[in-house]
Order: sequence, then C-alpha cells, then structure tokens
Amino acid sequence: AFALLDVDAAMREKYAELTPEFERMLALAKLLNGKRQRRGSIDFDLPEPVIEFDELGMMQGIVRSQRGWSNRLIEEFMLAANECVATWIERQGVPSLYRIHEQPDPAKIADFEDAAAAFGFSLGVGHIPVQRMQMRSDRRESHGRGRNPRTHEVVGEVKVTPQMYQKLAEKISGSPEERILSHLMLRSLKQAKYSEKNEGHFALAAASYTHFTSPIRRYPDLIVHRIVKALLGEGADAEFLPQEKDVRQMQAVIPENELAQIAAESSEAERRADDAERELIEWKKMIFMQDRVGEDFDAIILSVTKYGLFVELHDMFIEGLVPIATLPGDHFTWRENARQICGERTGRCYRIGQKVHVLLDRIDRMQKRLQFAIVPSDEEMLAPTHVGKHKKGKGKKKEKDGKKPAAKKHGKKKRR
Repeated sequence: AFALLDVDAAMREKYAELTPEFERMLALAKLLNGKRQRRGSIDFDLPEPVIEFDELGMMQGIVRSQRGWSNRLIEEFMLAANECVATWIERQGVPSLYRIHEQPDPAKIADFEDAAAAFGFSLGVGHIPVQRMQMRSDRRESHGRGRNPRTHEVVGEVKVTPQMYQKLAEKISGSPEERILSHLMLRSLKQAKYSEKNEGHFALAAASYTHFTSPIRRYPDLIVHRIVKALLGEGADAEFLPQEKDVRQMQAVIPENELAQIAAESSEAERRADDAERELIEWKKMIFMQDRVGEDFDAIILSVTKYGLFVELHDMFIEGLVPIATLPGDHFTWRENARQICGERTGRCYRIGQKVHVLLDRIDRMQKRLQFAIVPSDEEMLAPTHVGKHKKGKGKKKEKDGKKPAAKKHGKKKRR
C-alpha cells in the first residue's frame, strides 16, 4: 500500500486493479484529516521506537517508526467510524460507553508555559492566574521556630482549546525544539479513559467519541457492538441520525451503573497493559545496552528534576538518568523556580532541551533504568572556575606578604 501511494511504477503495474481504489481511499482520508484539522484536532506526529529482532529473536537495534499515508488511511477511517457510532448511539437516548479526554489540568498548563517560554514558544493562553496560599498546618508547624510558613501556589482557571495545541504543534514542526516541546505538550495533557458519561474528547476536538473499531479487539469495543446490535434489533434506523433536539428515548441495553463499572475496569486494565508494554520495552533496551557500558553518546535533556537529568540518546529512543551527585566539575543544586540544575562555583547550568554528551555508566537493574554520566567538553575542562561575588563587608580577608590571615580563636578547632 505504501508503494502504491508513493507512486512506485512497478508496484502500481503489478496491482493495477487496486490502484484506483487506493487513490480514492487516499483522497477521502485527506478530506477527513482536513476536517479534523479545521476543528482543532491535535495530531502529534511523533516518531515511535520499533525494536528490530534477528531470526533467533535477539534484539538488533531500535529504529524510528515510519508513519506514512498508508498507515494514516486506516487511522482516519477508524476515527470517523468511532465518532459516527458514538454520536448515533447518543442520539438514540440510551446509556453507552464513551472514550473521553478531559480538559488539561491548569497547573500542568502553567508548567508547560514556563518550560516553553525558555524556547520562545507559548500556547497563547495569556495571563495565568496564580494564588499563593498557606495551610493552617504549615503555619502551626512554623510557629515559634523563626521561619516563614510554606507557601503553596494554586493555579486558577485557564482557558485552553485544542486549537492552541494544534497551532503550536504546527509552528514547531521540523524545528530543533519539536521533539522536546511535543514531549512536554503530551505531558501537560490528561490521559484518555472510558466513561459511561459523554464528556467529549479534548485532543480530537470531538463532541462524541467511542471505541467501536480498532486493530485489536478491546472489551469496550465489544460492549459498543452489543449496544449497536441491540438497538438495530429494536428497530433503530442505521441510516438515520436524529438531530440533538429529536433525541430518541429507546430502552437501555446495558444499565448505566453497569457501564460505569465496565468503564472503570477497562481504564485500569488499559493502564496495566500500557505499563507492562513499557516495562517490557525498557527491559529489552537494557539487554540491548548491556554490552555498551563505557561507550559515549550524544543525547538531549528531556527533563530536569532534583534527582538529576533524564536524557534521551540521539536517534536511539533510549532514556536514562544522570544523577545530580555525579555531575562533574562543581557542586550542583536543583533550582526549582528556573527548573535548572546549576553549579555553585562555575555557574554552569543544565536545562531541558540542552544537548549533552553522555557515557553509559551502569545498568541499574533494581530501578530498571540506565544510568549515564556527563562527559565534559574540552572547553568545560579548560574553563577556569570563578567564585561568586560577595556582598560588601562580607568578603574574605586579603592575604598579606603571601601569608594567610590567622584564624580567630573561638574555642573551636579550625575547619579542615
């Protein structure tokens, strides 16, 4: 299919009777895709890792997945079918199972805006209201101890639309920042889940959405199929879609409370399946990298935390941690406000999106992750360190005649 759509002459000649149908499919898929884009549907076209194995089942490498229109044909048709069936069932006035995607959390939007601002980008949400509050428990804890009670920031309501995400995704497409900003945008969104109540799908900008068809048969798909079959059996017109004002009230096929239990259990099962798949892939990556301990790689910093830097190897889709205690050349500390890790003497900082050179230090099998170490550049190795400026009157005493100033006697030993 890819070759036919990519105008491979030999393949088009071999499958001449199928070529016109594939061209019609492509034209239709592009129309559907254009319709979704106009209403604001978000399409993160991120490359995914594909693990390659040899004939003995041994891992050979990790490559970038290819996603052409031969893949997107089926995706567009599936999305259209899911949306159509969800709307049709809803208009029949019976409880059903929906695939919902809720509005992003305001705090996560604020975090994303702070991170994106460092790259000169924004969703365009404007001013984000932030209220600073102190808890009674914190005030009681700090009372009489001579310190200020801890302050908590509460982010107010933020008006965000899928169109904002879509426009930013288009703006960064093909840019050096695309990989890191797309990653941060995905983290700012909530996870989709199943629900007996239709709350719409934010990322798809769809008012009604469900899982009616998919490459793998999910249990929610079967539930939706049963509801559709029962409604058709009761005389519902498959070719007629009632208007919202004319919603029919047919007899419920599955009680709403039962659908609520199915939705919760299916969402939990999906999370477990995703975690299992992720754990398996990470395990495969560790096996692949176990003979490469001591090798160095180009990488990019995906996130910065108080524990260290999470980096991803260039074009390998392999992630790992650089612990903060292992950063070379200085004593580094986590600066939460700036979301950076900076050296106290050198002022050298590590931030999201920064390119670094790392060495695979060891494989932490207990934590199920790879541990890397930063390889300093030649400039960093040769650069002189500098001491930060001291306030007036607080500086160190100058040495006289090459001698160090005598230590003051306070009845304590000199610090070594």
